[in-house]
Amino acid sequence: MKKVISYVKTALHFGKMKAGELAPFAGSILLNATADPGVTIDADDLTALAEEKAALVATAELRLTNKSMSLTTLEGTQATAVLVRVTNIASSVEKQANAIEPGNTARATLAIQRIGFMPEKVADIAGRFFAVFKTAVGAASIRVKKDKLVNLYHWRWSTDGINWVRLPDSTAVSVYIYNLPHNKIVFFQSAVTLKARGVPQFDANNNEPEWGDSITALIP
Repeated sequence: MKKVISYVKTALHFGKMKAGELAPFAGSILLNATADPGVTIDADDLTALAEEKAALVATAELRLTNKSMSLTTLEGTQATAVLVRVTNIASSVEKQANAIEPGNTARATLAIQRIGFMPEKVADIAGRFFAVFKTAVGAASIRVKKDKLVNLYHWRWSTDGINWVRLPDSTAVSVYIYNLPHNKIVFFQSAVTLKARGVPQFDANNNEPEWGDSITALIP
């Protein structure tokens, strides 16, 4: 029988993080960059993150007295740059942490936490999970937990967590998505349409479902 090696994934709850929390979070990653001897973060990534964080902080300070649309747009662009950089660093940390002692989830978890990230917990919300369970070249398989009260499952993906591509709805709890960008961090979100007496429930004034938190994966 083939032995299954446990693997610790890094949780990135950026959907719950306010804009003002992103720069301090990036700062904590910079401070903890050498906290675990088994994990090495690329020096160029750290330099770029420090510069992107500083730019974001400067713009945020300007916006305290200047609410112009151009500054708002700039802050959004800079926040995205920090978000993508931290996500790439998280992916590298996760891989290295799990490679230190393959299958030693306690050791991998400690390494991830020392850098400043948190390990993903299955069913963080009672009885529910949303996960990327397999990746391939330009593709990913994602799934949610089956719920008898759900009529349709909705899916979308993004390369920046801001601009989204909506995918076809499904009655299945797992989908295979291909033609994704290669060697990129991709964000995924899911949502559901509930049913009552066996038929879908729709809001007459809202055709967008309530999307959940983002999850990410590095697509080969």
